[in-house]
Amino acid sequence: VVEQCGPAVLRIDTEQKVEDAGEADLLALLFGLRPEDAKKEQKRRGHGSGFCIDPSGVVLTNAHVVRGADRVTVTFPGIPQPMEADLLESDEVLDVAALRVKGVASKALPCVRLGSAQTVKTGDWAIVVGNPLGLNNTCTLGIISSMDRSSGEAGLDWLRHPLLQTDAAVNQGNSGGPMLNEQGEVVGMISMRAMFGEGIGFAIPIDSVATCLPSLLQRRKVPRAYLGIKMTTLTPEECDQEGLPLDTQGALISTVLPDSPASAAGLLVGDIIVEADRSRVRRADHVQSLVNRAQVGAKITLKVKRHDRAINVDVVAEDVRQIRERAEAAAKTRGEDAKRRGGPQRIIIMR
Repeated sequence: VVEQCGPAVLRIDTEQKVEDAGEADLLALLFGLRPEDAKKEQKRRGHGSGFCIDPSGVVLTNAHVVRGADRVTVTFPGIPQPMEADLLESDEVLDVAALRVKGVASKALPCVRLGSAQTVKTGDWAIVVGNPLGLNNTCTLGIISSMDRSSGEAGLDWLRHPLLQTDAAVNQGNSGGPMLNEQGEVVGMISMRAMFGEGIGFAIPIDSVATCLPSLLQRRKVPRAYLGIKMTTLTPEECDQEGLPLDTQGALISTVLPDSPASAAGLLVGDIIVEADRSRVRRADHVQSLVNRAQVGAKITLKVKRHDRAINVDVVAEDVRQIRERAEAAAKTRGEDAKRRGGPQRIIIMR
């Protein structure tokens, strides 16, 4: 498997221009320079892994590997000379980025086959190939420890998708590399490892990556359905407070954001989501997974418990970027109004 797929697993090196503000302040103090004149530009370097999925030079990696980079180069195992690469687009929510290697029109690059995480199960072999700690072309072997590890359980609340867990060795520099099955197909993209503990690494299921590929390859942002609620998994203590049976399962709404689809639909703080589109909700990430799969504009029916009754609420998902743009436009308008009135300007932009 490694002989077959290894040539398509590449090293990614990045450079980012940064200004050393601390050194600039010191030079300004010693030599009487203005801080802006004393600023010294430096280059911050990083590296990670990636894999080629098309002979024309399409490469996938993690968004955090290339975030903020001014220059990206890739190095294939069989091609010692690094090659420049352009960022096509990235998706921070999924932590995936697509690159295109420059100047490969006259030659076909080695590539891997994309499989499906649905074809593997807990206990199956997992092969991880990448460039950990700068050690190029490193292969580690383990098993798939969990098929559906929620990002909340992994301590990664900012991610909005389930993860594959593996005990194959994963270290800094493995990010963006492939997790392979026994047939040499990519079933996951290595994303990170547990900060504390050994033998706990996480990969993004390749099925999730495939859903956003059409947008990334066309240099378009990936549409993201959004309801505008924050949830926690219902605990026995909360059930006791609400007078519910202690074994009640669901997602407790802790926040309903203003001017959001959830607010427009009438959802309230304290509502307990017990069903989503007729599927039973056991944990908060069950609802999040449903929203992740939903199309922008889709109607999602939530069955919620509110006090002593159950009601159905239809919520129409909106694109999170459109909501953000409206919030920023409204904040700008408020700022301009305040400026015209001569009062203090307070601009709050939702992120």
